Amino acid sequence: MNRLSRVSVPAGVLLLAACTATPAPVPPSSLPAAGAPTAATAPSPSPSATVAPGPASTALQRGCASLVSVGLGDDAWRTAPVAGPAAFGALDYRWGDRAGFAERAPDAQGWRRFKVAMRLRGGTPATVSVAGPQRAVGALTYLNGLDHTVDFAACGAPAEPPTSEFAGGFALREAVCLPVDVTSGGATTRVVLDFGKDGC
Repeated sequence: MNRLSRVSVPAGVLLLAACTATPAPVPPSSLPAAGAPTAATAPSPSPSATVAPGPASTALQRGCASLVSVGLGDDAWRTAPVAGPAAFGALDYRWGDRAGFAERAPDAQGWRRFKVAMRLRGGTPATVSVAGPQRAVGALTYLNGLDHTVDFAACGAPAEPPTSEFAGGFALREAVCLPVDVTSGGATTRVVLDFGKDGC
């Protein structure tokens, strides 16, 4: 009996001291700032992904403000490759010229660039696309960069001569018979352009 009393008295004293003791103040520097994430919710930084540059597949618009006269004569346009309302006139290259293709120096990414103007029938919009199977080796350069598809606005009136000319061209990684689709008025027409193959 005496032994139990000696054990229980100190326990009661300890319990009373624990309940009445004043907690130690927390230093302000250890408190999180208002709105700051706690350690459990703080986002961990992730490495940024590196995307290799390449032609864009989304169609972008080429407007009438950029129309030019490239200086090709009517005879050159009459013999130019045609797809639907569009004709493609090579300015610094002869279609199929193997030597001319090989001599064209590639840029740092391996693209050889060729100036090919496009003449569009007056009052007719068109979408020009490099066909899917050849997009790894061919791209359009009618905008500021490399593209797979470009929308061209309808310029002028349908009754006018087809003098809506757009400067630009194509970029190629290798000699190729490049299929190019022109879509206008719900119909798609394909033309194959000979870049360095001497026959397509």
